[in-house]
Amino acid sequence: MTNACDKKKAALALLLLLAGALAGCAGKTEEGSGPAQTGGTGHTGQAGGPADDADKPVMTEPITLTFYRFYAGLSDKEFDQFFVQPLKKKFPNVTLKPLYSGLTGPLSAENIIAAGENPDLIYTSNYSLPIFKQLKLQQNLNDLIAKSGFDMKRFDPVILDALAKYNDDGGVYAIPFSLNFAPLFYNKDIFDKFAVSYPKELTTWDDIIELQKKLVRSEGGVQYRGIVPPVAKQFGDQLALSYADNKTKKATLDTEAWRSVLDVVKRFYDVPGMLDGDKLPTDTKTFFTEQTSAMYTNWADSALGNLTELAEKGQPMNWDMTTYPSFASAPGIGRRVDFHLMMVSPTSKHKELVFDMIRYVTSEANQLEMTKNARMTALDNAGMKARFGENLKVMQGKNLTAALKTKSAAVNPSDYDVPVSGLVNKAGTNVGTNKKDINTALREAQEEADKLIAAEAAKSSL
Repeated sequence: MTNACDKKKAALALLLLLAGALAGCAGKTEEGSGPAQTGGTGHTGQAGGPADDADKPVMTEPITLTFYRFYAGLSDKEFDQFFVQPLKKKFPNVTLKPLYSGLTGPLSAENIIAAGENPDLIYTSNYSLPIFKQLKLQQNLNDLIAKSGFDMKRFDPVILDALAKYNDDGGVYAIPFSLNFAPLFYNKDIFDKFAVSYPKELTTWDDIIELQKKLVRSEGGVQYRGIVPPVAKQFGDQLALSYADNKTKKATLDTEAWRSVLDVVKRFYDVPGMLDGDKLPTDTKTFFTEQTSAMYTNWADSALGNLTELAEKGQPMNWDMTTYPSFASAPGIGRRVDFHLMMVSPTSKHKELVFDMIRYVTSEANQLEMTKNARMTALDNAGMKARFGENLKVMQGKNLTAALKTKSAAVNPSDYDVPVSGLVNKAGTNVGTNKKDINTALREAQEEADKLIAAEAAKSSL
């Protein structure tokens, strides 16, 4: 009798063990949304949260996910450094397949699905969000955010404010990754050569134009310039000017505000010796390659890449950095807020897994490492931002404190910013090269933009 009971107990125990094993397997789903697949929503602490469970790997079956980068700067080295390598620690079963597209081409946002590619993770900038909105290639992340307890308030308020302006339904469609950061770089040797004082902190564009007049000169057959100024749209962005009105479906270019912007462009190029024949000179070529421009204003990560390359070639530049110039009417305001972001594609079969990966690369540890390597964190963390470029030798001793003093300009986005801003730059080029006066250039840009918007609106209504 005792033996029979023991056998029944053993059989029952075996059944319980088998049931437990089967329950564990049930965590995997075809869509990859269960805890066994994602390794995220079932965690004690979320990536980037106070109880971050660091690099504990989540072992599941091998999966290949498509990382679609659209019209946003991210070098192969950065892709490996900030995505592939960190994610290997946490998701060793996942392989990222990179795809890149510019505005046009067979893999453009408009053609990506027709090309037979189904992105999982979309990497782009806020500037391109209207394109994905129009194509309905945005996934509302509210449920995933709520389910995982992901804290959006960790991000810089200027980013969150901008992000909210791209959608009016209260949905969150993107997670910030990095904040583009633009100082004013300057070549000390050129200033010293012509005995001109270095640019000061919190300068205005009027101040820079005065420096321009002192530094544009020809010597020994070499044409020197103070600065190749930003394109017209960047000046307008600093003043938070709009490009179009979504309600009226009209451009907003033929205005006094945009005329004042093109006037600044004209003042820069009116200095004799500024033009390269009948063309505008190139900022990167004249500052880095030829080293004939004294100043340069653009995103810090790409500029530091060029400066590092020069140093590694044994041709280091004697440079420093300071505050990005502002308008007298908007003191302390730098470039328009521009940030790289990540979206879960609605075409993905592994949405929860992709979101977990996004959470992981926005953890404090990963964001700090990224910032130390000269890509500014998207987090609201002044201490972390002060460590920008810490791992780069070329940043040692540079005036980062001054460079961080500007605030990003706000955005007033429309669904047509990308194409219309190109027409603004075209108008700026025509004015800078004296091919057209300001009023004519803007009137023609307005007319061309209105036609473009009408065509886009008709296309989206089909």
